[in-house]
Amino acid sequence: MNKRSWRMLLAINLVLLVALAVVNLSPQPAAAQFGMRGDYVMISGAATGSSDAAAIYLLDLKSQRMVALLFDSRNKKLRTIAGRVVSNDLRARG
Repeated sequence: MNKRSWRMLLAINLVLLVALAVVNLSPQPAAAQFGMRGDYVMISGAATGSSDAAAIYLLDLKSQRMVALLFDSRNKKLRTIAGRVVSNDLRARG
């Protein structure tokens, strides 16, 4: 290989390396659901009256339904406490 071929090969490799760095280092939007069936918000916190349990609230923004869950760390169980349609509550308030 002559000098010109080496320089051309080096230049192509540098361009490919820069392109790979740009693709891998640019931030991607987070998507937790496969198929994007809904947009969800999850809020967690300590449950009142129990030191071994944590409350988790899941809100589906598309259907505007919310479910409250209780996670007991002693027996590693997730239990549904309540669920409701938030849009009905907002309509009732006016």
